[in-house]
Amino acid sequence: MPFGDPKFTVVNPSPDVDAVLRSLRFSDYLSAVGISGGSWAYGYMLGKPTRMACGSTAMALGMTCASMLVLQNGRSRLRGYRENEKEVIKYGAWPFQPDLKPLGTKRFPIATGTMSETTRPPLNWKNYD
Repeated sequence: MPFGDPKFTVVNPSPDVDAVLRSLRFSDYLSAVGISGGSWAYGYMLGKPTRMACGSTAMALGMTCASMLVLQNGRSRLRGYRENEKEVIKYGAWPFQPDLKPLGTKRFPIATGTMSETTRPPLNWKNYD
């Protein structure tokens, strides 16, 4: 995940796996099927003596890769680092949004720090003696 404030509306700042799986889009399912099928075809083409076994092994690795990619994309949408207009309409926005500070232009940036206090709360030094 990127270090800094999200660019879009935060739906859930720390989603669990169930929340991410409930919020999957059709494009996520399509990418998972495409990566799994493509990896099977790759394993089948390159596994000359044992094509079916190599294809199945490559598909298992492709499904692992696809599941990690789908979870990463879904989590970044819920946390506001990707476009999440559908999730905001479906689940609503989180009550505490980060304070987005003006960054200026690329040529003349404004030094504001990378994270707001909503995203990164201040340290609690009371537990240290």
